[in-house]
Amino acid sequence: MTTIVAFQGEPGAYSEQAVRQFFGPDVQTFPCHSFAATFQAVRHNQATHIMLPVENSLAGTVINAYDQLIDHDLRIQGEEIVHVKHCLLAAPGTSVTDIKSARSHPQALAQCADKLQQMGIEPVSYYDTAGAARDLSANPEPHTAAIASALAAEHYGLTILVRDLQDLPDNYTRFFVLGNGDAPRRDPSKTSIIFSTRHEPGALYSVLGALAQRNINLSKIESRPRRNRPWHYMFYVDFHGHETDRAVREALMEILKRASFLKLLGSYPAADIPVSQLAE
Repeated sequence: MTTIVAFQGEPGAYSEQAVRQFFGPDVQTFPCHSFAATFQAVRHNQATHIMLPVENSLAGTVINAYDQLIDHDLRIQGEEIVHVKHCLLAAPGTSVTDIKSARSHPQALAQCADKLQQMGIEPVSYYDTAGAARDLSANPEPHTAAIASALAAEHYGLTILVRDLQDLPDNYTRFFVLGNGDAPRRDPSKTSIIFSTRHEPGALYSVLGALAQRNINLSKIESRPRRNRPWHYMFYVDFHGHETDRAVREALMEILKRASFLKLLGSYPAADIPVSQLAE
């Protein structure tokens, strides 16, 4: 079966870069206008997998992406980490000294704010990084640039005027690879779950204790309000280990007894952590 990977955004988005890093440069992609649309693409057999951004090292959790995980039953089959390197793009023949304004997604503009100020370039908010590149290519405007990926420059025939435009070098986005069924085991592994607790003292401590007592290391915990129960919360947890490990199986069974709800999102090969993050 042909692998087709859905992602949110225009061609040339950082999500497409993640797809090509994980699956290879020749994989078929299916751009979608929203996270919800990527899940619909798999449901309607337009795609076999989803590349879903879940957190950025500077901006934090991608909330809308996590909300989709509770509503659908696809399994996490892997993770990918993209080093976000923003580029200043313009129509061929343009000089960097010509640029007066740059369009991009507000988050990208915020990540390049200091350098844009130093260069005297006005930031202009746009709905999408790759979308800004696409529209600039279709309708070049004098003194105007876009901030997007090198892949977007390649897609739309734009010239890269400045590479590494971001203010901070350690800008990474983490993605989940989602699909039907489980990934083959390859260690080191991670496991992701969603659970909710009873509304009583020590409930969260009791659930997390099932992991701590077995020396299972948590790598992330995130809380989100339960949409159908005000002031109750869902907890998204990633930890090291595989669901077939004895300690993990025992912990999950104990969590099932202590929590009011538990959903296993999947066990999957862990991505390599960037070296700069290991020094923290």
